[in-house]
Amino acid sequence: MGAVKRMLTAAVVAAMLVAGCGGQDADEAAPEAPSTSSQTTSSTAAPSTDAPTTAEAPTTTTTRPSTTTTTAPPADPNDDPDREPDVDVADDSDVANAPAPAGLRPVASGETGDEVLALQTRLDELGFGPGNPDGSYGRRTVEAVKAFQRLEGIAPTGDANRVTIARLADYRYDGLVLRAGDEGADVTTLQRRLADGPFDPGEIDGVYGTGTVQAVWALEKLAGVPVDGDWGPLDEQAWQLLMDGEIGAPVERHDRRWVEVDLSEQVVKVYDPGDNTPILISHISSGSGVPWSNEDYSGSSVTPIGDFEINRRIAGWRESSLNIGRLYNPLYFRGGIAFHGSLSVPNYPASHGCIRLPMHVAEYLPDELPNGTPVHVDA
Repeated sequence: MGAVKRMLTAAVVAAMLVAGCGGQDADEAAPEAPSTSSQTTSSTAAPSTDAPTTAEAPTTTTTRPSTTTTTAPPADPNDDPDREPDVDVADDSDVANAPAPAGLRPVASGETGDEVLALQTRLDELGFGPGNPDGSYGRRTVEAVKAFQRLEGIAPTGDANRVTIARLADYRYDGLVLRAGDEGADVTTLQRRLADGPFDPGEIDGVYGTGTVQAVWALEKLAGVPVDGDWGPLDEQAWQLLMDGEIGAPVERHDRRWVEVDLSEQVVKVYDPGDNTPILISHISSGSGVPWSNEDYSGSSVTPIGDFEINRRIAGWRESSLNIGRLYNPLYFRGGIAFHGSLSVPNYPASHGCIRLPMHVAEYLPDELPNGTPVHVDA
């Protein structure tokens, strides 16, 4: 499937030019009788305005995740009653009592100032994605610190205690650290690596655009690491987990190619018989769950869960019969619910019930999934 991925980029560009960038795509979910699903709510949704939050490549599409806050742990990690039982911090007693490295000091969620800025800058240098360093210890900084703590085997409190600061100062990583908007040979290397694996970054052009971001999102969501679309040590670790078969295994088995959709992770995976590793893993955006209505129709924007089959398709752009927008190369698997290409595939559920795909993936997927292809949708 990798060769097919790369051959069709030009066709995607042409399709997007025909469609025009001014129109907002939407999904179609025609009213119909319940099928063999374990949950039968379905439908469609009002056209949503998915504002991109990542830098976009010239030829593709679009972002966002959750909230957490934590409280500062005791100075001695061994006295922390909330410490995860499998975390061994006894060997850090000397580190905990050592002077803090220059420029870095213990800080906690909710604090502001130069010490927070120094922490964010260090996390950013190492590819842990704290967001734009601004000196304010908010949600993204908490999640970045937790990610580093898990990688280092420290209790993931989200607060930068003395042990965390000392480890952060000493941490060394010689792999790629790349972000949306970067260009050059390192980006090309990453794109080729993704494309040779089960991901599809779109055109291999050395530009870290939306297609590359979405491919990295898919890996991050599959591995359960912070989803920021940038590449760093956590992504290297996630990649290795996938290559070792520790993540990505199928839920079901079939004697022909099949599709699995994980709504909690917001990814779609395509498998061939006998394989535990997917041949394709793609970022998606499924039903938002937000009720919608227009002059003639209404719906609940829910993607149904259960077992289905692809049963019909339309080539090219399809105008929704429910007056809620357009779908590109739709593959229907339950009534009006379909996989389809979209000009807006944000990093959260935003559709009217259908499963939105990046345009470059939707370009070739119909050739890979004939009618009768089993589809398993899991919550």
